[in-house]
Amino acid sequence: MTETLLSSDIDGALEVGPARFFIDLSWYEQNGRSFCAMAQGRFCPSCQGKVGTRTEERLQTVEKKTNRVVYEVREVGFGDQPMAVIRGCCSKQRNYITPETPVLESVYRVFLTNGNQPATLERVREQLGEWISLRNRPHGFAPELIERLIRHDTRYGLRTFHLGDGAGA
Repeated sequence: MTETLLSSDIDGALEVGPARFFIDLSWYEQNGRSFCAMAQGRFCPSCQGKVGTRTEERLQTVEKKTNRVVYEVREVGFGDQPMAVIRGCCSKQRNYITPETPVLESVYRVFLTNGNQPATLERVREQLGEWISLRNRPHGFAPELIERLIRHDTRYGLRTFHLGDGAGA
């Protein structure tokens, strides 16, 4: 498995740790694709039926005069924040990730369910294990397999996370 630079200490010495991965949202723009549409395609049937409807959401904003965080209710399109929908509903469905789900699709869904938090291969494997029991893993989710799939991904925008990269959405 590969390692990546995580940070430097006060003396400038470099700390190395396991590589972390994430969904690179800028990859979608660079490739003329829509992350929102791709993620909405992973909604459960109930949420897919709501796409295009309007809903009220409580959104965090900063009040300019006081520089305080406040919440305001706005009308938005359902699914405009797909990771929030997936975390709040779809990922709670028993069949969100199954043994029949292709490995790279499963990895992508793991990142969607965790809000696109950069994760090591081991963490991705742990999360996959929460969905699919050991006896139902014909490929065992070997770290080398997952890493190879991520590094050769041309569909999901999965990339190595480097300090300064923006994750989440």
